Order: sequence, then structure tokens, then C-alpha cells
Amino acid sequence: MHLRNTFKSKLIKNFFIYAFGAILLKGISVIIAPIIMRILSPADYGFLALVTNFIDIVFTIAGLGLRQLLTIEYFHYDIIDRKKLVNDIVFIYSVLMFPVFLILILGRDFINNFIFSSQAYSSLIIFCLLVAFLKFFSEIFYQILQYSGESFKLVSIQIVAALIIFSLNLSFLYFLDWGVFSVIAAQFVSVACVILVAIFFYIRDSYHVKLDLSCSLSKSWWYIKRGFPFVPRVLFAWILAVGDRWVLAKYGTMTDVGIYSVADMFGQLFQVVFVLPFTYAYIPYMMEKFADSMKISTQAGGLASVGCMESEQEGKCKNLAIDRKNLIIMVSVMLALIFLVSIGLVIFRPLICIILPTQYYEALNYIWGLLIGYIFLFGTYFASIFLQFQKRVYFLLFALLVPAVFNVFLNILLVPKFGISGCVFATVISYILYFLITVGYNFYVKKGLR
Repeated sequence: MHLRNTFKSKLIKNFFIYAFGAILLKGISVIIAPIIMRILSPADYGFLALVTNFIDIVFTIAGLGLRQLLTIEYFHYDIIDRKKLVNDIVFIYSVLMFPVFLILILGRDFINNFIFSSQAYSSLIIFCLLVAFLKFFSEIFYQILQYSGESFKLVSIQIVAALIIFSLNLSFLYFLDWGVFSVIAAQFVSVACVILVAIFFYIRDSYHVKLDLSCSLSKSWWYIKRGFPFVPRVLFAWILAVGDRWVLAKYGTMTDVGIYSVADMFGQLFQVVFVLPFTYAYIPYMMEKFADSMKISTQAGGLASVGCMESEQEGKCKNLAIDRKNLIIMVSVMLALIFLVSIGLVIFRPLICIILPTQYYEALNYIWGLLIGYIFLFGTYFASIFLQFQKRVYFLLFALLVPAVFNVFLNILLVPKFGISGCVFATVISYILYFLITVGYNFYVKKGLR
């Protein structure tokens, strides 16, 4: 009972810290977004969205699935081995990806012609690649703070990083008139500052003591082999989330991409203010509960083989009960969110009209549909926690492959005829499909464990 109360109090505390931080973070974004939209045209804003997506996809592929492997393995290690795990991942990424990014920088003209249809320029592409390379280290740092329950420290660092972006964006946009490059340059400085903080904590917490470069290098194939399945998974997640913009850019205009990106910004607002704080607090909480129930049952089983088998089965039964409650919470939260989003849009529509420049008003027609899609995406986080603990890596890949391909196909089919409306419809249906596949497999796995 004491352990359960400790878990719950920690979950509630972390949720409110993350929620408060997310509101501040998104508040900064809400302040700066209208400023950017008033300086950039819808076409420029659409180009900025594509540039940001390019950074995300390069970051995703270059990460080799190592960050996702950290998520899966972290809670199965003790404190000392966790430090070794982090050292291995950081070193392997650095050794393998530094020459790759150097080659990409040298081939920036090809990237400009092939990816951006000669609309970008050399310095922009270089900074995009630098942000993509360095972002890995800052995200690893954030993950470690999250999994260690250092919610206040994590949120504080993220807020400072956001303030750096905010101040530099204003300076670069207004005083230097750098346009789209302003946003990327500000991101670069912010990520670099976070990495400096990460280095300080790395040394302070004695991670470097557990650093063994030869040992890390010898295990590189083990990490790559286990991390690689996550690369297509994250890539498919990216396609599912933002691939529609590229289809819209091909069959529509950059203005269409800009309008759609503004509508989707409200979905991202929902994601940052509510979904991310909840999952940052809830997923580690659930993973710890699953792990502890197995540990307690194993310890209770003693050394006898029959006792161990019985206790292991008892642990599995406890986890099935835990996840059953988890799915009940999922349904309740999703229904509440659909209601709140529907009411909230009606109430806050006049305020949204004040915030948005008039040339972006068309985006109002698409916000509700995209938010519904984000709610179903949120539901998959609940349903996949148990699957992550069970290390169902290849299913998690398949679960994203199907809706990602379906999303692209449906966008190609609908966008030429229906424009942005077709894009929104395809995206929402794809999120619902992803949710149904994940929930269905969750039940399938649990049926096999009974």
C-alpha cells in the first residue's frame, strides 16, 4: 500500500510539473507564432514547415533507433548498467554519424536540388544538418532526466531553451531580417546550450567513470542490430505525422502547406500542453509498475523452480490487471478530451481569430478534425505501454507501417481533388487506424499470456 501511494504521489507531482512546464513552453510558442506569421507569408510559413520536417527526418534516420532502444532497455537495468548503456549509445552514435553528417554537409547542393527543389540556400542546409546532428544529444539528456523522475530539472532546462529560441527568433527576424533562417539559427543555439548543460551533469553524476570506449565499440553491432528496427518505426511515425505536408506541397501550393501547418499547430499545442506531460509522467510510472510487479513476484517465488514459475505467472497476472485498468483510463480520458475539445473550440474561437492574422483564417476550418486525430493518437500511447514492456518491437514497427502507407496513399488520392480538406480527412482516418491496430494487438498479446 505504501509503495502504491508513493507511485501515485510521484505520478501526480510529475504530471503537474510537466503540465505547468508545457503550458509555459507552449505559451512562449503561442506568443512567437503570430509574430512569425505576421512576418512570413503563408508560402514562407509552409516552406519553414518543410525545412523543420527535413530536420526531423534526418534526425530520425541518423539516430539509428538508439534513443528508442534506450526507452526499451532502460528500466531493465540497475543504476550502474544504465550509465554504461547511456555511454555506449552516445559513443556509438558519435563515431558512426559524425562522418555521415560531414558528407551530407559537403553534398548540400544535391540536397537543395533533390529535397527543396533549389528553394533553399547553402547556409540554411548546413544549419539544418547541424541541428539534426546535435539534437540527438539533447534528446538523450531529456530522456535520462525523464526516466530518472527529474521532472523539475527537465522542465526548467526546457523552459530556458525555449526562452533562448524566443529571444533569438525576435532578434534575427526583426533586426537581421533573416526570414526562415532565423528560426533554424535560433534552434541551433538553443540545442548547443542544452548540450553544454548535459555535459555538466554528465561529469557531475560520474557517467564518465563508466566510460569504456573499446567495450562500447565492441558492442556497436549489438546496439545497431537491436536499434535498427526502430528506425523504420520512427520514420513511419514521421510519415504518419507530417508526410501529408509533402503530398500537399506536391499537389497543392506552399500556401496550402502554410494554412495546414497553422491548423496542425493547434494539434501540436494539444500535444505539448496535455499529451506530453501526461505521457512523460504516466509512461515511466506504468513501466515501473510492470517491472516492480515482476520483481516482487520473482522474489516471492524463492529459488525453487516450480515456485519461480508460479511466481512469474503471478507477476504476469498482476500486469494484466494493471493494463486492464490502464485501458479503462484510456477510454475515459479520450471521451473526456473529445467533449472538451469540441466545447473549447466553440468558446475560444473569437480568441483564435484575434491571434491569427487574417490570411490564415482558413485554418479554422480544419482544427477540430485534426484535434480528433490527435486524441486517437494519444490513445495509442496507453495501449502501447504494455507492448513496450513486453518488447514487441516488430509489432510496433508494423503498427506504424500500415497507417503511414495508408495515409500517403489516401492523401495522394484525395488532395488533388479536395485540397486541404482531403489532407485532413486522410490524416484523421490514419490515426484512427493506428489506434485500432494497437489496441487489437494489445488484447491479442494479453490473451496469449493468460
